[in-house]
Amino acid sequence: MKYFNNEHKKAYHLAIEKSGINDVYHQSLFYTLTIDKDCREHINDLYDFNRNSIKLSGLDKSWHTSGSINTALMGFNLFNGYVDEKNVKVSTPYELFSCEYSSFFMESIKLRYPEYYKSRKDKSFDNCL
Repeated sequence: MKYFNNEHKKAYHLAIEKSGINDVYHQSLFYTLTIDKDCREHINDLYDFNRNSIKLSGLDKSWHTSGSINTALMGFNLFNGYVDEKNVKVSTPYELFSCEYSSFFMESIKLRYPEYYKSRKDKSFDNCL
């Protein structure tokens, strides 16, 4: 697995440990949310570790930047298919992938859908690049 930086790696493993759940939904959520510095620092605004659920109210926080909102929306979508119904456009790949984290979002997708990425080398996504 590749990480954006050491802080991303540490925060990802800490979030998985804190949640106590290590399934593909949580792996992709926490991998995605911990890419962005602002999301890492405000992860408790985005995820309720006591209830093991995302917090949609975290999307309305004033600390968000364009990169952090893309990160949160991508993480929420991979976790449970969330789409911002008030502004569906912001939840499209066209919008979500228009940030510096796009290659890491692909890693998130691989975590969420491992069954599509563990086949023969000649069919792997990485060989297409």
